[in-house]
Amino acid sequence: MELLYIGPGMGIGSIILIFLIAGIVLSAFGYIIWHKVKTLFKKKK
Repeated sequence: MELLYIGPGMGIGSIILIFLIAGIVLSAFGYIIWHKVKTLFKKKK
């Protein structure tokens, strides 16, 4: 069971990586929504 311990540094790194991936995904969805709203307002003019 000693092999399952990854240490504090690896744990913090994996938590940061999870937040980074979540931020990238949310930014991508935000950009898609912003792009669709921008084209919708462009078509109305």
